[in-house]
Amino acid sequence: MNKERVFEIDLVRGFVLLLVILFHLAYDLYRFLELRVFSFIIHPLFEAFLRKPFIGVLILISGISCSFSRDNLRRGKRMLTFSALLTLITYVIDNYVWNGSGMIWFNILHVISFSSLIYALLDFLTSKKRDRVGEKAEEDFTVLLLILGIYIVLLEQILAAYPYTTKPASLWLLPFGFPPANLRMMDYLPLLPWLGFFLVGAAIGRVAYKDKKSRFTNAAAKLTVTLRPLTWIGEHSLTVYVLHQPVLLLLVLGLKTLFLP
Repeated sequence: MNKERVFEIDLVRGFVLLLVILFHLAYDLYRFLELRVFSFIIHPLFEAFLRKPFIGVLILISGISCSFSRDNLRRGKRMLTFSALLTLITYVIDNYVWNGSGMIWFNILHVISFSSLIYALLDFLTSKKRDRVGEKAEEDFTVLLLILGIYIVLLEQILAAYPYTTKPASLWLLPFGFPPANLRMMDYLPLLPWLGFFLVGAAIGRVAYKDKKSRFTNAAAKLTVTLRPLTWIGEHSLTVYVLHQPVLLLLVLGLKTLFLP
């Protein structure tokens, strides 16, 4: 077991990411090969009770992980680069390769990158006071993250339920959950409420992992070897996430070319 990694974080992240990959495979088979057997993925119950909860876990884990990072600004900028690249690639596919497929304007990569940058900003703005005051200020910062995260989650629920007749919508408001109505999008996730999940995760990480060490340092070697494929995915989550969808699309569109007229 790699002592520098947090076993349980990599395991959960790897497991959820594997489910995300399977979801995208099912979606591509349904969307591009029109295999109706996979139509369950567009059912509202699937969205409410499976897809969204697992996305929440993945973003929560990302928030916990930011408490281990020495430089969340650098981490956020790196993620933002990959996010922009993903948007650019899907733009090219939508406009020049597979017209009408839709593009990814804002998805989980964008949420995590912006959330990391927001966390880094909050960390910077409060760092001088925390250095001056000490442990009490660190606890206050953790409470601030928790309250802010819960507020953002609840705010999204309030806005969704509020019976306004004119809903604000523009590209500038797209990251917050108010995209233009006629915009073609795939895999859309806004900051509201998902930024809230990230900040709650950051608060959990600061409490549960103060020493920045795994809670399962004595896990049996046989167990860690058995679970190694999942922890490997968790360790390389960004690379796996960025590459899996292009690979799946090539596979599915290749099958479409070979077997369908």
